[in-house]
Amino acid sequence: MTHLERPMRKLSLSLVAVAASALLLTACGGGVEVGVEIPPPQADFDVGAKLNGQWLGDVDVFPDDEQTIQVQVGDVLELDSSGPVAWETVAGNSAGIPTQAGTSVLYGGAAFTETVSTTGQLVFAISSAQPLVAPVQMTIYATSLHDAYQTARIDLVVTN
Repeated sequence: MTHLERPMRKLSLSLVAVAASALLLTACGGGVEVGVEIPPPQADFDVGAKLNGQWLGDVDVFPDDEQTIQVQVGDVLELDSSGPVAWETVAGNSAGIPTQAGTSVLYGGAAFTETVSTTGQLVFAISSAQPLVAPVQMTIYATSLHDAYQTARIDLVVTN
């Protein structure tokens, strides 16, 4: 036996050992996946809208969604929730303002008067004493009374 044959045997044995190890690892569960599937949460509610008594067909806001609704001075906007929610308005940099029937939020020259405020409905009459200089934006949040992590956002943009 020459000295050249010995390294070949060592190399051959090493190659066989690596191949056998790979097969054993594969057979021992190397390809097994373990995981837990969590179903997506069910939405507690969705919000639809009426503008001057007519349903807005393209408005259906679910928790974690947001939608912009454009309205004009003189309009009445009704938001209807399919489940109980707490309504909150934000105008400019203000903190959230809980809604209450009879309350008016004055911002940017527009008045948002809440005529109805229940856990299932919020109605705003939008007015202005003079023409608006620029569009006015107000944000409304609807938060589920069952799960405070479920919140939908509606941005109102008011023009003349």
